[in-house]
Amino acid sequence: MHASNPLVHLRQAAALATVLASTFPLQAEEPSPRSREVQELIDEAEKATKRLDLPRAREYWARINLLDPSPMAVCQLGQFDLRLDRLEEAMAELSQCVEQMPAPTNDLERRRYEQRHADLAAVRQRVATLHVSPPPDTARLLVDGREVSVGAPVFVTPGQHEVTATGKQGQVAHALVKVAAGDSRRVSLAFEAPKASASRAPVPAAVAPARSKPNPWIIGSGAAASAALLGAGVGLHVAGDAAESEAAAKVARMTDGSMRPSSAQFRRFHDDAHAADTRASLFRGFGSAALVAGATLGAATVVYVVWPRKAEIRPRGAGAEVKLVW
Repeated sequence: MHASNPLVHLRQAAALATVLASTFPLQAEEPSPRSREVQELIDEAEKATKRLDLPRAREYWARINLLDPSPMAVCQLGQFDLRLDRLEEAMAELSQCVEQMPAPTNDLERRRYEQRHADLAAVRQRVATLHVSPPPDTARLLVDGREVSVGAPVFVTPGQHEVTATGKQGQVAHALVKVAAGDSRRVSLAFEAPKASASRAPVPAAVAPARSKPNPWIIGSGAAASAALLGAGVGLHVAGDAAESEAAAKVARMTDGSMRPSSAQFRRFHDDAHAADTRASLFRGFGSAALVAGATLGAATVVYVVWPRKAEIRPRGAGAEVKLVW
């Protein structure tokens, strides 16, 4: 996901809502029977689109595609991911969408056909394509830590990317690739030769000195920092709750019928509600991280206090033996 201007997203959202309403009729695309749950999700996705809540609409279509995979669901996911600047996902989804589309037989299908091909062409100019040739006996192929299929094209955003292959015996092949928008690059990997000298490395004979008493300054600092992080975590969660309440109040005002959806006041309330919801997520995310860090630091301080007073490290071949005395 790439950061972008909220005003640009708002304009794109309005355009997408118009496109989906005029050229992508949800009920007419696939008239085959669906389960009640899938139909309810489609209705909720349509409502979210009309509210210009693209992330929520995209979430509904992802669930629809899991429950009832179809070309329509893939095409809708590609449309939303393109507007949300999820370019890698949009490229894969729109490619599958165009590949599965039948030839148009009427004006409506022709407009839909042309729109989807235009969207695919637009996103193709903003991403790069990697064609990775892994070594034989590759067990896993990763691009930027994301597992990909061997032999399939991999779509990435412009910039530097890490390609890694791991073998069935633990071998590793690694490459860094820098690409620009519109590039199509072939990447060939080969497993690194094992380093025979690693097992013959000399083992240090030094013995670590035993620690007699814990340092009071470390204990005090650890306890203080742990308390500060826990307090900050609680405070951030409280701030997150307040921001969520503010977002709920804005949404309630937007839906009480006192404002027209096309009015400037409605758009301002929509932006304020979205901003409050974003703050709530950030506050809670940082709050949870602070709580985890505070608890971890507190536990580490306790371990430091009760750690064995004597520790002796003895070399043993390729490893070491640690002897603790309480």
